[in-house]
Amino acid sequence: MPDKEHVKECQEQMEKLKGRKVMDCSFEAYENNCWRFYIVTDKGELVMTFCPDWNCPVVEHHGDHHEEALEE
Repeated sequence: MPDKEHVKECQEQMEKLKGRKVMDCSFEAYENNCWRFYIVTDKGELVMTFCPDWNCPVVEHHGDHHEEALEE
């Protein structure tokens, strides 16, 4: 069971999608039983990597001015 801090971190990352228009999404699986979830928004791309033994996904943001837009 994830601790409260990990849950908070995950929630904060997902909240960055609020107000964004989702244009596309896709999944990609890996041999080590991990997978990636790609979410393309009007402000860039959010990539979440999940593995079974991780408490929370690793989140990356890609795209022009995506970080600036997320801070608004």
